[in-house]
Amino acid sequence: MKIYRKISVLAMAALVLASGFTSCSNDELDTNQYNKSGVNILGFGPMPITRGATMRVTGTKLNEVQEVLFPGGNQKVTPSSTTINGEFQLQNSQEMTVTIPDQCVPGKLRLVTKSGDVVESKTFITFAEEIKVSSIDPNPIHPGDILTIKGEYVWNIGQVVFFDHVVVDAENFVVNTRNEIQVRVPMEAKSGEVAYNDGSEGAENIVLANLSVDAAKATAVSNATPEFGDEITITGENLDLVTDIDFPAVDDVKDFSVSADGKSLKVKVPATCVSGTVTLNSASGLTTSVDITVPQATVSSINPTKDVKVGNTITITGEKLDRIVELVLPGLDTPLKKGEFTQSATQISFVVPEGMGDGKVVLVQHANYSVESDKISMYSEAPETTIWSGNKTIGNWDGSMGDLSWGGYDWSTVKPGQVLTIYLTPDMSAGWSQIRVGNGSWAALPGTADTNDLTAGDTKFSVTLTQAMIDELTANGGLVLCGAYFTVTKVTLSILEETIWSGSTALGNWSGNVGDLSWGGYDWSQVAVGTTLKLYYEVDPSVGYINIRFGNGSWAALPSTLSWGNDGNATPDPSETSIKTVLTADDLDQLVNAGGLVICGAGVICKKVVLQ
Repeated sequence: MKIYRKISVLAMAALVLASGFTSCSNDELDTNQYNKSGVNILGFGPMPITRGATMRVTGTKLNEVQEVLFPGGNQKVTPSSTTINGEFQLQNSQEMTVTIPDQCVPGKLRLVTKSGDVVESKTFITFAEEIKVSSIDPNPIHPGDILTIKGEYVWNIGQVVFFDHVVVDAENFVVNTRNEIQVRVPMEAKSGEVAYNDGSEGAENIVLANLSVDAAKATAVSNATPEFGDEITITGENLDLVTDIDFPAVDDVKDFSVSADGKSLKVKVPATCVSGTVTLNSASGLTTSVDITVPQATVSSINPTKDVKVGNTITITGEKLDRIVELVLPGLDTPLKKGEFTQSATQISFVVPEGMGDGKVVLVQHANYSVESDKISMYSEAPETTIWSGNKTIGNWDGSMGDLSWGGYDWSTVKPGQVLTIYLTPDMSAGWSQIRVGNGSWAALPGTADTNDLTAGDTKFSVTLTQAMIDELTANGGLVLCGAYFTVTKVTLSILEETIWSGSTALGNWSGNVGDLSWGGYDWSQVAVGTTLKLYYEVDPSVGYINIRFGNGSWAALPSTLSWGNDGNATPDPSETSIKTVLTADDLDQLVNAGGLVICGAGVICKKVVLQ
């Protein structure tokens, strides 16, 4: 037999020190142990001892003890530990003598106080007679079954120790007699050496045998490609030992049934799991598994991806797209819910809303599974201002462009809705390129991805700034651009515009006008001096020339535009698509008191009027 020692403090040969269940108080710090309050066991001995012998117990307030209980053997009739009343003689409040009962087994000494409290020893009563084991049966064995150990003085066994430190104390043996003990194999037990010891501190563990303990084993699944909610049957051996099941992304499933013979287990596939390995767990820590593939949406393409405008329809193709419940659009906090987009099993379409920015569309199937589209880039005709320009090359996450961090730019002046655009050139020589838009500590801004893949054709990367992003930039060190294999040449911020009119009005040859902003059509009194008034237009080639006038309600040119040409008539180059003026106090006086704004002229089709 193998012998090895438990990791513990060596017991005193003559007197075993122990402590009872008492509350912590300052008197426990006293070096005089007899200063403890209440009933306490300080020691007992000698140990080991023989049945029928007299044992000395020292402690405090022992005159308050009304019963002495010893751990008992024989067959247990209840799940609780069997105890035996022992005879005792009180010597004084600090000492008593007790007689060890004939049926006592290794275990804890208990004192019952007159108030009904039970004080337990920390260490075990142990016995001197030599333990001789003649047999151990059965082997192999199933957790929960009875292991029988026979021999001489086997009731002196204080603990049976299963492999990997799974311990059953003598007080929890099912049967404990001189020649036979019966131990219920713990559900935590697994194959390996089984040993015993006499229960004393520092006791030697004596190996009895290599015990083969049954373990759950899954061999097949009835349907490896189930639908969510389907009941699947897992077959194998000893599946009654399974305590819980971990599906991919859904752990600790306990709602399952097992056949009486332990050879099959039925469980429903959770609605929010994903494809992968289903793991069956046991109390022993051992696992067994099967693989399943559940229906998961995939994306094969998205169109269009470049110069996408508000109002455009984007179409995503793929498989199982009818399972998608929401679309998370770049730059928007509120996703599109099912019913706000059209979908079939192979296609999803949606209309681009205001505020959508550059990035990937995330298609959400359920809480634990989503799939991304390729990146899309929004068209922008809005003006922008350059806040940095240069030539900074980023290697493989070994550098950054940090000129706009830590005081390099005042981010508190930025407003939600402004578009941050990074002009760049990816270096695809390594086969890949990535960018992160981060704070001063390189952490990705809220609502942005930790890494964003770039393609060879990318020339810019844009983020529509939210208040959360601006707060992060302001509070945590500004902007740092980092990533791998690209060169950044310019960073811009869009200039926010307020659209006060949009449509499609041809001015013809001074035969049409935009008059919706005149004579009460717009409240010009709320506009501040210094605001930019801007017209977006398209050239009408059928007229042959271009004139544009910003006039008051009577078509008279605004004062700030008189320098544009005769009577304030601008004649821009045909390549231009917009014209603007910065409103003065005189302009606003005309707009407020002389009938508002009329845009007239020739050769253009007016599309939008904005304030910046």
